[in-house]
Amino acid sequence: MFWFIGAFLIASAIFLFAPEQASVQSEKVSARKSQGHISLFILPVIVLAWILFTLLDGHNGSYGTAAIGFVLTSCAIAHSKFHKFIIPCACLTAISLIIGVVLAA
Repeated sequence: MFWFIGAFLIASAIFLFAPEQASVQSEKVSARKSQGHISLFILPVIVLAWILFTLLDGHNGSYGTAAIGFVLTSCAIAHSKFHKFIIPCACLTAISLIIGVVLAA
């Protein structure tokens, strides 16, 4: 659990303190790239479907929502049109993990 908290803190610091020019420049470059990276999007969607079928089958765990959040975050990262959903998906994952830890304790 400490690795996740550490990664979240480092990612937050990078997001807060990164120069704005770097993010604007990378957005312009990503807008020019082709949308041909759909193969990167296929694997997370398959994993998401597998997790959803497993959860609907009755194998509910306390971290089921967190698993869905992790996969949704990877889907948002994999396809450039969904980059605006990275932060909400990551927040869903963080909230789900916190709830899971509180319920497990």
